[in-house]
Parts: sequence; C-alpha cells; structure tokens
Amino acid sequence: MAGKIADYVMKKEKQQGKRVVSPIWEGEKEFDFLCMGHLEMAKAMGFELQKITPVLTAVSEGQMETADQLDRLIESGFFDESYFEREATLLYRQKEHTKGLAGGGCFGPLTVVSGILGAERMLKMLVRAPEFVEKFVSYVTERMEELAELEKETGSDFFWIAEPLASLLSPKKFWQFSGQYLRKIYEKTDMPGFLHVCGKTLKHTPYMVQTGAEVLSIDSTTDIGSCIRLVDEQIVIMGNVSPAVLRYGTQYEVMEEVRRIIDVCRGFPNFVLSTGCSIMEGTPKENMQLLFEYE
Repeated sequence: MAGKIADYVMKKEKQQGKRVVSPIWEGEKEFDFLCMGHLEMAKAMGFELQKITPVLTAVSEGQMETADQLDRLIESGFFDESYFEREATLLYRQKEHTKGLAGGGCFGPLTVVSGILGAERMLKMLVRAPEFVEKFVSYVTERMEELAELEKETGSDFFWIAEPLASLLSPKKFWQFSGQYLRKIYEKTDMPGFLHVCGKTLKHTPYMVQTGAEVLSIDSTTDIGSCIRLVDEQIVIMGNVSPAVLRYGTQYEVMEEVRRIIDVCRGFPNFVLSTGCSIMEGTPKENMQLLFEYE
C-alpha cells in the first residue's frame, strides 16, 4: 500500500503526463517547505549567539558544558514560543501561493545539539558522554514535536527535517543519536515526513526508512540507483542532481547528469527528480530549467 506522498506522486504524474520535479530552491517545485534553522531553535531555548565573521553566526561557547547546565535548562522549561508562531505565520502565507504541497519543518535535533555544543566536541561526546548527548537530543526533540503539531494545525501537508550531520555517524549510531528521535517527531502527527541527510547515506537507508519518513531526499554523493532499490514503493526517493554541476556545469553537462539519474531510476514510480541539496548561489536559471524539460 502506497504512502500518502507516493500515492500523490503517482496520481500527479498520471494526471499531468510527466514526472514530478521538485528541486530544493526558491523557484518552481512540487513540494514547497519551510525549515526552521538550528540557530533559531537555539535562540528560542535561550542560547546567545555571536558573530564569528561578517557572514557567519554561531552559538557562543561555554553555555552548555555540564550535566547540571543541561538539567537546569530542562527544569526551567524556558522556550520562546514566538519563534514557532513566526514559523506558523510563514507557513500560512506560503500555502496561499503554493501550487503543489506545502510543508513546515526544521533542522533535526542532533544538528541543533551539535550547533550548541560544537560539532567536534559533540562527536567526541558521543563516545565519552553518550547519555548526556541523548538526554539533550531528547529534550530538543520534544520541542520539535510541538512545532510539528503547531504546523499541522496551520495546515501543513508534510513535515521536512534536515539532519545534515547524521552521515558522519555509523548507521547504528545514527539510529541511536538521531533516527529514533526523528521517528518520535514524525509519529507525533499523521503528517508525512520528509528527511534530508547530507553525504553518503546508502548504508544508512534502512535506518532512515525506520524513522517513518515517507520521502528520503538523497545527497548527490549517494548512489541513488542503489538507494531506490533498497526501499519499497511506498517510500519516495527524491534527488539527486549535483548542485555543483548545476552551478558550474555547461548545459550539456547538466543534461548528462539529469539523464544519468533518470536512467538509473527509470521504472520506479516512487522517484522524484530533485537536487542533491540546496542549490548554490549564482546557479544559472537556464541550468535549473533543464530539470523540468528533460524527458
């Protein structure tokens, strides 16, 4: 039995007589979504930010060093709900202008925790203090469940989660520190889940499916032909044209990239042509248009 999004894709393609295309960019796409940033989530929990460079902002160091600090954060229950209310307002406005499906979303709990602790420190703590990391991830997950519920009430068609750091972990560690918590977020509502993980995730695919996500957005570094053969047709595989090729490649090179991906996924009704990640600034619109024109 097909999932909601797989069923939507199959019906849409039959109706319009061509494949569904949904790049991750600000232009035309089938699935339009919001993704609340990890820094916004940190600010809502009361963490202070600092400018590292004119274009780079990060959570100030030293705000979450000990188990006592984490306990105080959890016991205080502090959270600035205005950040969620702002996301709901943006989603409401977005739905008024979206031709396809519109969804809310956010960066995943492991990514938020990493942004607060620092990526290098957090990776070390996965070994030295795993209970601390899991407790922190669990707390952030509860907040994201609240966001998912609010956006469902606002009319969200799906919930998008980007967990870019997850591929740095082994598949089993991914499930321990991220996957099982993503599942809780998706289970909180009956909205279909979209999951994007950067990097090579072929070996992570079975665990990504276990999160309950109906759509897996695949990075351009992953073999999408092998990936789509690992899942049932109820799971949509979305990807994975290289943003680098789109930005710097010739039109011929872009066409070859698109052709290769379509060829390895041909015959799979649960395939959606997309980019492997967000497109780069300065990507020619002419190159992007080729995704919609290639047959």
